Amino acid sequence: MTPDPTSQTRQDFDRQGFVQLKGAIPISVLAGLREGLDPLREARDSLGDRPTRYQTILEPEHFHHSFADFLDLDVTNQAAFDIIDSSNVMFAGLACLLGCAEHVVCRWHRDTANMDPVELDLLLNQHPNALVQSNCAVYDDVSLWVVPGSHRRGDTPEEETYSARFNDLGFLDDIDAVRAVEADVFRAMPGAINVELKAGDCLLYNPLLWHAAEYRPEWKRCTLHGGWKDVRRLDQFSLLRWGLAHNPWLMEPDYMGDLGTNFGPLLARYQQAVTRYAS
Repeated sequence: MTPDPTSQTRQDFDRQGFVQLKGAIPISVLAGLREGLDPLREARDSLGDRPTRYQTILEPEHFHHSFADFLDLDVTNQAAFDIIDSSNVMFAGLACLLGCAEHVVCRWHRDTANMDPVELDLLLNQHPNALVQSNCAVYDDVSLWVVPGSHRRGDTPEEETYSARFNDLGFLDDIDAVRAVEADVFRAMPGAINVELKAGDCLLYNPLLWHAAEYRPEWKRCTLHGGWKDVRRLDQFSLLRWGLAHNPWLMEPDYMGDLGTNFGPLLARYQQAVTRYAS
Protein backbone atom coordinates (compact mmCIF):
# COMPACT_ATOMS: atom_id res chain seq x y z
CA MET A 1 0.00 0.00 0.00
CA THR A 2 1.21 3.53 -0.77
CA PRO A 3 0.93 6.05 2.09
CA ASP A 4 -1.14 9.17 1.54
CA PRO A 5 0.37 12.12 3.48
CA THR A 6 -2.67 14.29 2.64
CA SER A 7 -5.21 11.86 4.11
CA GLN A 8 -7.72 12.97 6.71
CA THR A 9 -6.27 10.36 9.06
CA ARG A 10 -2.84 12.00 8.80
CA GLN A 11 -4.29 15.48 9.27
CA ASP A 12 -6.29 14.45 12.35
CA PHE A 13 -3.31 12.68 13.86
CA ASP A 14 -1.03 15.68 13.26
CA ARG A 15 -3.55 18.01 14.88
CA GLN A 16 -4.66 16.07 17.95
CA GLY A 17 -2.13 13.27 18.34
CA PHE A 18 -4.57 10.41 17.85
CA VAL A 19 -7.20 9.05 15.51
CA GLN A 20 -10.00 6.59 16.28
CA LEU A 21 -10.76 3.95 13.65
CA LYS A 22 -14.27 2.75 14.39
CA GLY A 23 -14.99 -0.89 13.66
CA ALA A 24 -11.47 -1.48 12.37
CA ILE A 25 -11.43 -5.09 13.52
CA PRO A 26 -13.84 -7.28 11.47
CA ILE A 27 -16.31 -9.36 13.46
CA SER A 28 -14.68 -12.62 12.37
CA VAL A 29 -11.24 -11.49 13.56
CA LEU A 30 -12.74 -10.08 16.77
CA ALA A 31 -14.27 -13.47 17.56
CA GLY A 32 -10.90 -15.14 17.05
CA LEU A 33 -9.17 -12.60 19.26
CA ARG A 34 -11.60 -13.28 22.09
CA GLU A 35 -10.99 -16.99 21.73
CA GLY A 36 -7.23 -16.45 21.85
CA LEU A 37 -7.10 -13.78 24.55
CA ASP A 38 -9.81 -14.79 27.01
CA PRO A 39 -7.58 -17.43 28.65
CA LEU A 40 -4.98 -14.73 29.37
CA ARG A 41 -7.62 -12.36 30.65
CA GLU A 42 -9.09 -14.99 32.92
CA ALA A 43 -5.62 -15.89 34.26
CA ARG A 44 -4.68 -12.24 34.78
CA ASP A 45 -4.57 -12.28 38.57
CA SER A 46 -2.00 -15.07 38.63
CA LEU A 47 0.53 -12.97 36.69
CA GLY A 48 1.96 -11.08 39.67
CA ASP A 49 1.35 -7.94 41.68
CA ARG A 50 -1.39 -5.76 40.15
CA PRO A 51 -0.96 -7.08 36.62
CA THR A 52 -2.40 -4.72 34.03
CA ARG A 53 -0.95 -6.25 30.85
CA TYR A 54 0.65 -9.28 29.27
CA GLN A 55 3.62 -7.89 27.38
CA THR A 56 4.45 -10.65 24.90
CA ILE A 57 1.32 -12.40 23.66
CA LEU A 58 3.06 -13.53 20.46
CA GLU A 59 5.25 -16.04 22.26
CA PRO A 60 4.43 -19.55 20.97
CA GLU A 61 2.67 -20.81 24.10
CA HIS A 62 0.03 -18.06 23.85
CA PHE A 63 -0.09 -17.48 20.09
CA HIS A 64 -3.45 -17.71 18.32
CA HIS A 65 -3.83 -17.40 14.53
CA SER A 66 -6.14 -14.41 14.99
CA PHE A 67 -3.19 -12.36 16.32
CA ALA A 68 -1.50 -12.51 12.91
CA ASP A 69 -4.82 -11.78 11.19
CA PHE A 70 -5.16 -8.70 13.38
CA LEU A 71 -1.61 -7.52 12.68
CA ASP A 72 -2.21 -7.87 8.93
CA LEU A 73 -5.40 -5.74 8.78
CA ASP A 74 -5.45 -3.30 5.86
CA VAL A 75 -7.31 -0.50 7.64
CA THR A 76 -4.94 -0.14 10.60
CA ASN A 77 -1.77 -0.61 8.59
CA GLN A 78 -2.80 1.87 5.90
CA ALA A 79 -3.61 4.43 8.58
CA ALA A 80 -0.19 3.92 10.17
CA PHE A 81 1.58 4.23 6.82
CA ASP A 82 -0.29 7.47 6.11
CA ILE A 83 0.56 8.91 9.54
CA ILE A 84 4.25 8.01 9.37
CA ASP A 85 4.29 9.02 5.68
CA SER A 86 6.20 5.93 4.65
CA SER A 87 5.72 2.28 3.83
CA ASN A 88 9.22 1.67 5.26
CA VAL A 89 7.69 0.88 8.64
CA MET A 90 8.35 -1.93 11.12
CA PHE A 91 6.30 -3.88 13.62
CA ALA A 92 6.62 -2.57 17.20
CA GLY A 93 5.48 -5.47 19.37
CA LEU A 94 2.11 -6.59 20.68
CA ALA A 95 0.84 -6.71 24.25
CA CYS A 96 -2.60 -7.15 25.77
CA LEU A 97 -3.91 -4.66 28.32
CA LEU A 98 -5.87 -6.68 30.86
CA GLY A 99 -7.19 -4.21 33.43
CA CYS A 100 -6.77 -4.92 37.12
CA ALA A 101 -8.57 -6.74 39.95
CA GLU A 102 -8.23 -3.55 42.03
CA HIS A 103 -9.45 -0.03 41.32
CA VAL A 104 -6.22 1.74 40.37
CA VAL A 105 -4.94 4.69 38.38
CA CYS A 106 -2.07 4.71 35.91
CA ARG A 107 -0.82 8.25 36.46
CA TRP A 108 -0.54 10.98 33.87
CA HIS A 109 2.62 10.55 31.81
CA ARG A 110 4.25 10.66 28.40
CA ASP A 111 6.10 7.61 27.07
CA THR A 112 9.45 9.38 27.11
CA ALA A 113 11.19 7.74 30.07
CA ASN A 114 14.92 8.54 30.30
CA MET A 115 15.03 10.35 26.96
CA ASP A 116 17.74 12.95 26.47
CA PRO A 117 16.09 16.43 26.44
CA VAL A 118 17.69 17.31 23.10
CA GLU A 119 16.45 14.08 21.53
CA LEU A 120 12.99 14.61 22.99
CA ASP A 121 12.83 18.13 21.58
CA LEU A 122 13.74 16.83 18.12
CA LEU A 123 11.14 14.10 18.33
CA LEU A 124 8.43 16.50 19.49
CA ASN A 125 9.14 19.22 16.97
CA GLN A 126 10.63 17.57 13.89
CA HIS A 127 9.61 13.90 13.78
CA PRO A 128 6.54 13.49 16.01
CA ASN A 129 5.07 10.71 13.84
CA ALA A 130 8.10 8.41 13.98
CA LEU A 131 6.28 6.08 16.39
CA VAL A 132 2.58 5.27 16.38
CA GLN A 133 1.01 3.21 19.19
CA SER A 134 -2.35 1.51 19.17
CA ASN A 135 -5.05 0.48 21.61
CA CYS A 136 -7.48 -1.87 19.86
CA ALA A 137 -10.50 -2.92 21.91
CA VAL A 138 -11.55 -6.57 21.99
CA TYR A 139 -14.25 -5.53 24.48
CA ASP A 140 -15.62 -2.03 25.13
CA ASP A 141 -12.91 0.06 26.80
CA VAL A 142 -13.24 3.46 28.50
CA SER A 143 -9.98 3.32 30.45
CA LEU A 144 -7.85 5.81 28.53
CA TRP A 145 -7.57 9.59 28.97
CA VAL A 146 -5.48 11.90 26.78
CA VAL A 147 -4.63 15.57 26.35
CA PRO A 148 -5.15 16.31 22.63
CA GLY A 149 -2.37 18.26 20.94
CA SER A 150 0.20 17.69 23.68
CA HIS A 151 2.32 15.51 21.37
CA ARG A 152 3.93 18.40 19.50
CA ARG A 153 5.13 20.61 22.33
CA GLY A 154 6.83 20.60 25.68
CA ASP A 155 4.93 20.51 28.95
CA THR A 156 2.93 23.58 29.91
CA PRO A 157 3.49 25.02 33.41
CA GLU A 158 -0.04 23.87 34.33
CA GLU A 159 0.70 20.29 33.21
CA GLU A 160 4.00 20.22 35.07
CA THR A 161 2.40 21.53 38.25
CA TYR A 162 -0.52 19.14 38.06
CA SER A 163 1.57 16.05 37.32
CA ALA A 164 4.02 16.90 40.13
CA ARG A 165 1.21 16.67 42.69
CA PHE A 166 1.32 12.87 42.30
CA ASN A 167 5.09 12.43 42.56
CA ASP A 168 4.86 10.72 45.95
CA LEU A 169 2.60 8.01 44.52
CA GLY A 170 3.50 5.04 42.37
CA PHE A 171 3.16 4.95 38.60
CA LEU A 172 0.18 2.64 39.26
CA ASP A 173 -1.58 3.34 42.55
CA ASP A 174 -4.76 2.71 44.49
CA ILE A 175 -7.68 5.00 43.65
CA ASP A 176 -8.09 6.13 47.26
CA ALA A 177 -4.46 7.25 47.47
CA VAL A 178 -4.87 9.17 44.22
CA ARG A 179 -8.15 10.77 45.29
CA ALA A 180 -6.47 11.96 48.48
CA VAL A 181 -4.40 14.21 46.21
CA GLU A 182 -7.14 15.09 43.69
CA ALA A 183 -10.76 13.94 43.75
CA ASP A 184 -11.02 13.85 39.95
CA VAL A 185 -7.53 12.96 38.79
CA PHE A 186 -8.54 12.71 35.13
CA ARG A 187 -10.78 15.69 34.40
CA ALA A 188 -8.65 17.99 36.53
CA MET A 189 -5.75 17.63 34.09
CA PRO A 190 -5.92 20.70 31.79
CA GLY A 191 -7.42 19.77 28.42
CA ALA A 192 -8.04 16.09 29.26
CA ILE A 193 -10.66 14.01 27.45
CA ASN A 194 -11.81 10.41 27.88
CA VAL A 195 -11.39 8.04 24.92
CA GLU A 196 -14.30 5.63 24.58
CA LEU A 197 -13.62 2.57 22.44
CA LYS A 198 -16.30 0.12 21.37
CA ALA A 199 -15.31 -3.49 20.73
CA GLY A 200 -13.54 -3.53 17.36
CA ASP A 201 -12.41 0.11 17.52
CA CYS A 202 -8.72 0.98 17.24
CA LEU A 203 -7.10 4.11 18.62
CA LEU A 204 -3.85 5.06 16.94
CA TYR A 205 -2.01 7.58 19.08
CA ASN A 206 1.27 9.34 19.57
CA PRO A 207 3.06 8.08 22.73
CA LEU A 208 4.33 11.61 23.36
CA LEU A 209 0.77 12.62 24.29
CA TRP A 210 -0.01 13.16 27.93
CA HIS A 211 -2.14 10.14 28.81
CA ALA A 212 -3.45 8.26 31.84
CA ALA A 213 -5.74 5.32 32.53
CA GLU A 214 -8.25 4.06 35.07
CA TYR A 215 -8.67 0.37 35.83
CA ARG A 216 -11.79 -0.83 37.64
CA PRO A 217 -12.30 -4.49 38.60
CA GLU A 218 -15.82 -4.51 37.16
CA TRP A 219 -14.55 -3.46 33.71
CA LYS A 220 -13.86 -6.31 31.29
CA ARG A 221 -10.72 -5.02 29.62
CA CYS A 222 -8.86 -6.89 26.90
CA THR A 223 -7.21 -4.35 24.62
CA LEU A 224 -4.40 -5.02 22.15
CA HIS A 225 -1.49 -2.61 22.55
CA GLY A 226 1.01 -2.46 19.72
CA GLY A 227 2.25 -0.09 17.06
CA TRP A 228 4.57 0.84 14.22
CA LYS A 229 8.00 2.50 13.99
CA ASP A 230 9.63 4.51 11.23
CA VAL A 231 12.71 2.50 10.20
CA ARG A 232 14.36 5.69 8.89
CA ARG A 233 14.57 7.09 12.45
CA LEU A 234 15.97 4.09 14.34
CA ASP A 235 19.52 5.48 14.44
CA GLN A 236 18.32 8.89 15.59
CA PHE A 237 15.95 8.09 18.47
CA SER A 238 16.55 5.68 21.34
CA LEU A 239 12.80 5.52 22.00
CA LEU A 240 12.33 3.70 18.69
CA ARG A 241 14.92 1.07 19.64
CA TRP A 242 13.23 0.26 22.96
CA GLY A 243 11.75 -3.24 23.13
CA LEU A 244 13.66 -4.82 20.26
CA ALA A 245 14.82 -7.70 22.46
CA HIS A 246 11.38 -8.46 23.95
CA ASN A 247 10.24 -11.04 21.39
CA PRO A 248 13.16 -13.38 20.55
CA TRP A 249 10.84 -16.09 19.16
CA LEU A 250 9.86 -13.74 16.33
CA MET A 251 13.25 -14.32 14.76
CA GLU A 252 11.92 -17.78 13.78
CA PRO A 253 8.22 -17.08 13.12
CA ASP A 254 7.22 -20.27 11.27
CA TYR A 255 4.86 -21.18 14.11
CA MET A 256 2.63 -18.24 13.12
CA GLY A 257 1.86 -19.53 9.64
CA ASP A 258 1.00 -17.09 6.82
CA LEU A 259 1.83 -13.55 7.93
CA GLY A 260 -0.01 -11.77 5.11
CA THR A 261 0.96 -8.92 2.81
CA ASN A 262 1.15 -6.28 5.56
CA PHE A 263 2.45 -8.06 8.63
CA GLY A 264 5.04 -10.09 6.70
CA PRO A 265 7.13 -7.08 5.58
CA LEU A 266 6.58 -5.32 8.94
CA LEU A 267 7.99 -8.31 10.78
CA ALA A 268 10.91 -8.67 8.35
CA ARG A 269 11.95 -5.09 9.10
CA TYR A 270 11.60 -5.78 12.83
CA GLN A 271 13.92 -8.79 12.45
CA GLN A 272 16.46 -6.65 10.60
CA ALA A 273 16.34 -4.07 13.38
CA VAL A 274 16.83 -6.73 16.06
CA THR A 275 19.84 -8.08 14.21
CA ARG A 276 21.35 -4.63 13.93
CA TYR A 277 20.60 -3.13 17.32
CA ALA A 278 19.82 -5.91 19.79
CA SER A 279 22.13 -8.77 18.82
